[in-house]
Amino acid sequence: MDQQFDFSTKSATDIVKQGKTYLLYANPGMGKTHTLRHLPGKTLVLDIDRTSQVLKGEKNIDIIYVDNQNTWEYWEALLTHLKAIKGKYNNIAIDNVSELERCLLSHLGFIGRNQGVPSQGDYQKMQFRIVNSFRWMKNLADIIVFNAWETTDLYTTAEGQQYNRSYPQINTKIINNVLGLCDVVGRLMINPEGERGFVLEGTNSIYSKNQLDNRKGCKQEEIFLLPSTNEKTGGNK
Repeated sequence: MDQQFDFSTKSATDIVKQGKTYLLYANPGMGKTHTLRHLPGKTLVLDIDRTSQVLKGEKNIDIIYVDNQNTWEYWEALLTHLKAIKGKYNNIAIDNVSELERCLLSHLGFIGRNQGVPSQGDYQKMQFRIVNSFRWMKNLADIIVFNAWETTDLYTTAEGQQYNRSYPQINTKIINNVLGLCDVVGRLMINPEGERGFVLEGTNSIYSKNQLDNRKGCKQEEIFLLPSTNEKTGGNK
């Protein structure tokens, strides 16, 4: 067998977190895109849903308007471009994942043979492209942010208990894959006083997690603030 595999071990006490990946979700208009103002350093926003006007005037933010008609071919070329400019930006934000899925499917349906309606095979192509590209993008910048719209459903446990769940609007076949790639999944909410903040701890009703530190929630402007990139503990699961 010619291929060589690396079986070296490393103590968990020596783990160094190289990058951070966030998925932030909420209903449209809640302030997901506005949150990108609080990213430290230079940021590249991949604008898919055309909401980047709220970032007007931000000197440290550049924007690429993703082609939302020829998205399948454009997205592949965009990934090549991002690799070529690796190191230029501290942060890359995809705004947003929910619309990216629809644009990819719409383009596949348009070039297909079913009068614009995506086939089952098109859905599978989209699922693989989303997961593979997101996994690959994690190495392109210090911070990767995926924004998504929010959806809800009624979930029934094996014991028969029912909960209204809130979670990111991502294809159900790949949602666990996408969320599993992220260090933080935060739901943006507004409290009775009108203050915006993120829920970072999951419940039966809300999908959230924080594997970077021990915060269970934070203000909107503090979502990217961390005491250290190398905490002794890795946050909640």
